[in-house]
Amino acid sequence: MLFRALGHFAARRPVTVIAAWIALVIMAVQFAPDWKSIVLNGEFAFLPEDSDSIQGLKTFQETFPEDSNSSNIVIVVRRDTSGNSGLVEQDYEFISKSLLPLVRRISGFAPLSDEPPELDEFNELNERTDPPEDAGLTESDTPSSLVRRISWRNPDEYTGPLYDSVDRKASLIVLELNSEFLDARNRPLISELETELENLHRIAVRPPAKEPEATGDAADSGDVSADITPEDAPIPIPPGLDIAFSGTAIYGRDAMLASEDSAKATETWTVILVIVLLLMMYRAPFLAMIPLLTVSVSGAIALKLLSIAAVWGWVDLFNGIEAYVTVLVYGAGIDYCLFLIARYREELGGGATIEEAISETLARVGSAIAASAGTTMCGIGMMYFADFGKFQQAGIAISFGLFVCLCASLTLTPAIIRLCGSWAFWPRMPARQASQVSWVTRTDFLTRILSRPIPGFKWKRVGQALRQRPWAMWLGSVLGMLPFSIIGYVCFGYLSYGLLSDLPPEAPSVHGARALQAHFPGGEGVPVRVIVEVPQSAGIDFTENKPALPPGVVEFTDTILAHKDELGIQAVRSLADPKGGRDIGRVPRVAERFRGIRLFASKENTAVTRLDIIFRNDPFSRSSLDEFQRLKQRLPEFLPDVWEGATITIAGETANLTDLKKVTDSDRVRINTLVTVVVFIILWILLRQLKVCVYLIVTVLFSYFATLGGTYLFFWALDPSGFAGLDWKVPMFLFTILIAVGEDYNIFLLTRIEEERKRYGRTESITVALDHTGSIISSCGIIMAGTFSSLMAGSLAGMDQLGFALALGVILDTFVVRPVMVPAFLILMSERRLGLLSDPPLADAATADDSAAAAGETRTDDSPAGEVAS
Repeated sequence: MLFRALGHFAARRPVTVIAAWIALVIMAVQFAPDWKSIVLNGEFAFLPEDSDSIQGLKTFQETFPEDSNSSNIVIVVRRDTSGNSGLVEQDYEFISKSLLPLVRRISGFAPLSDEPPELDEFNELNERTDPPEDAGLTESDTPSSLVRRISWRNPDEYTGPLYDSVDRKASLIVLELNSEFLDARNRPLISELETELENLHRIAVRPPAKEPEATGDAADSGDVSADITPEDAPIPIPPGLDIAFSGTAIYGRDAMLASEDSAKATETWTVILVIVLLLMMYRAPFLAMIPLLTVSVSGAIALKLLSIAAVWGWVDLFNGIEAYVTVLVYGAGIDYCLFLIARYREELGGGATIEEAISETLARVGSAIAASAGTTMCGIGMMYFADFGKFQQAGIAISFGLFVCLCASLTLTPAIIRLCGSWAFWPRMPARQASQVSWVTRTDFLTRILSRPIPGFKWKRVGQALRQRPWAMWLGSVLGMLPFSIIGYVCFGYLSYGLLSDLPPEAPSVHGARALQAHFPGGEGVPVRVIVEVPQSAGIDFTENKPALPPGVVEFTDTILAHKDELGIQAVRSLADPKGGRDIGRVPRVAERFRGIRLFASKENTAVTRLDIIFRNDPFSRSSLDEFQRLKQRLPEFLPDVWEGATITIAGETANLTDLKKVTDSDRVRINTLVTVVVFIILWILLRQLKVCVYLIVTVLFSYFATLGGTYLFFWALDPSGFAGLDWKVPMFLFTILIAVGEDYNIFLLTRIEEERKRYGRTESITVALDHTGSIISSCGIIMAGTFSSLMAGSLAGMDQLGFALALGVILDTFVVRPVMVPAFLILMSERRLGLLSDPPLADAATADDSAAAAGETRTDDSPAGEVAS
């Protein structure tokens, strides 16, 4: 009765309904904040507060506040030409007299004098604890205030030579920042650095000017050297010298840009694909626009309301979540509209008026659509119970978007249909209405093209084949998907957690990382920070003029180095050896000790020392994660006896990534279980058949593993040597969305079987229902797959993989699971050919013997979830 009343209201007062939605759009747009101002960035920021790496970071920031930079920019200057011995004197002159002054000026640091500074003066020149006073600008307003420290191959700094590679082919300039690596304030600073370096490149390739002075035209032309006198002119980049950008801030900038580009591309291609598919399906432009208007309005309102809720502190949103919401809203919303329009067309064909057809349509399919949407929302909503913040936010945001979409489908869509009337079907209008408008039936070229029917798939033949050979059809579908399911199950945990692997190969951070790792250990720039709080008796006394090394630090360092091959370690830098084993020249022992204490002993707590452990391989690779786990387990064993009772805390990006893997692995088990249980409960409430519900769950699980295996094989085939596994987010989102969406189509099929069973009996009703729902469900599946594939329009590898996997999963469910595996099993059950599993597909008083008598019964409206018609 509720849905009939809703349909009656939309049919009688369409203007009121449409005006209400327009008012909601205006209000949402008026009060919604800018999207970029409320979304959160990053991966590690979404880890639980009690994660070991988060606690380790807090400890590191408390005990070594002067070294607790949140991110860094690494400028890699290298000469890696074959047959070259390495950097030459001209390259070092360029670094010291051109590149370094440029970096210092952009970073807001004073120029360096030619005289070597004292230690305190050196620290003052190259470190900043507070943002500079620059015309009243605050740290959040000026990019230069973000730089805390600049480090390079300065011979006056004890660790300066560490910034030259062992092969002498590369040298680094490191800018340590106050901001997080995904802070939007980093972008102007990085852009300015890139622009200035590009200007240096142009100076290097420009032929020498004939006249030393610049003319007025040159000054007005934007020539970077127009205002530079010969004495002040920067040294051009020497030929063959390569300058690349690396560091966490560069990765963060590239990740944000790629995420924004992917979101825009996904939204654009989603709209394009939906329009094309709807036009191909309906050949009625006005009718195709009705679902598009519905999902466009509901998607926009959902995102605006979510941004308002984020301002009020009700929800948190991560950067890129809009793509997930948009794709799910468009895919599911189009499905709901297609079922409504299909039933509406059927009612009109039966002779009903437009108002009667709308009211009857909502009465017939409203409850089925609501049940389908409820299944999807409840399934995806289970991500709320994840520990990882992004999964929580996705569960809330996507479920809310689907709720808004459901409301729009049940109210706005019928209202628009009512206003369009029979014009919605132009040029293929129902005969009764078309006769009233003569010009609609003209045989002009456009009308002939649009009215030409599309050859449809003969679902009746599929039903006949299923009826004749149910075992063969069932076994064929199972055996066809089985190899892929086995691959998906075996490779379920073979995932990539590499941050750079998600970015396109041409991203500056990817190029910079390759340049850095070609000359330095993989973990250079992202060390594992081991903070050890030793007993007070073993601490450092800063009151001494010549402080001695605390007892045990040498032994602890040497023990770790003794196991460096087992643990994948390249170097350990500590109080015992600030150089990390590098021979960087002779330094007086007292000076070495003072410099080491400044770097590796905490002034905040004299009982705390730290070690920087540099991994040999890429710190984000799967091997480094395994090596870090071994290191974490072995470190307590390496503690010397004099440090009995010492506590160890670990910080760093590798520690963060290890916790990310641990948390998301746990979330996958928990959320997969919850989604399966919730969807099963909903199926049980709707169908009341235990065996059927269990089988439906088994089929979507089987389809999930087949999809996972197919996706794995596809992306492996694209790059067999470089494929590191599917992105870690793919299995979670794929399972949650595919299970929820896959059961939607089963619900539509089974509710129609329940209705037709009253007319045709147990077995015949299955094939009749398949024939009636095959076209519309397949159309929905094609559009859903199309919208999911739009995720591949961006540049993020993880989004490409997820888009492909979701599209493949929906296609398998639409054309294999729902039309073959499910009906074949139900036929075998109804014909009692499954032994103990044999049972009527949907039990009530009717039996197969009643089918002939029941054929004359009229349809009723008391089916459990309403009727779905094609």
